[in-house]
Amino acid sequence: MAWWKISISFQLIILVQFSKCNIDPCPTSCICFPLQTRGLIVNCSSRHLKDIPDLPVDTVRLYLQNNLITSVLSGALDHLVSLQEVDVSGNPWNCDCQILYFKIWLDSIPVQRNPANVRCATPNTVSTKPFQNLTGNDMTPCGRTWPIKCKKFFIRDMYMIGLAVLVLILMSYVLRMARKLACCVAVTTSSRHKKASNESYKSK
Repeated sequence: MAWWKISISFQLIILVQFSKCNIDPCPTSCICFPLQTRGLIVNCSSRHLKDIPDLPVDTVRLYLQNNLITSVLSGALDHLVSLQEVDVSGNPWNCDCQILYFKIWLDSIPVQRNPANVRCATPNTVSTKPFQNLTGNDMTPCGRTWPIKCKKFFIRDMYMIGLAVLVLILMSYVLRMARKLACCVAVTTSSRHKKASNESYKSK
């Protein structure tokens, strides 16, 4: 019976250690608290952060208020599938084209704390405007510039089209030369046949 209890205890210790290894570490600039049910409360408020740190996957409540964060990279928060509550107020958000991803992501969170205090700081056209009132018309300059990748693809396509046109011109020139050469050969052959037939007629 004693060996059975020792075996069960040993298995439980291994299971606990294994589960700890699979939990993402708390960011060094934040404080994490485990919830009674499941997941973490991640508090990164008032830390003078300029970027959002790598957050644990099991983050349920996230507090990033009163920092220096201006933008969020596209896709940077997609792994937070269990997030239920967030507070990102008090940051100097730059509401240019890059903010569109973050606004869509923020609108998908069930609970937002202090949503009226999530405001744009720049550019001047939307300064102090709340995120919840931000529309596509406020970001009209987005359509005036192409992404770098689109420019590369466009230039590449133009080169390909130019190369195709050049090949067609060369092929048409070669076909013309081939037709002229064929005509010359045909005329020469015909004249030789006529000359030969005339000589055979005279010999008779």
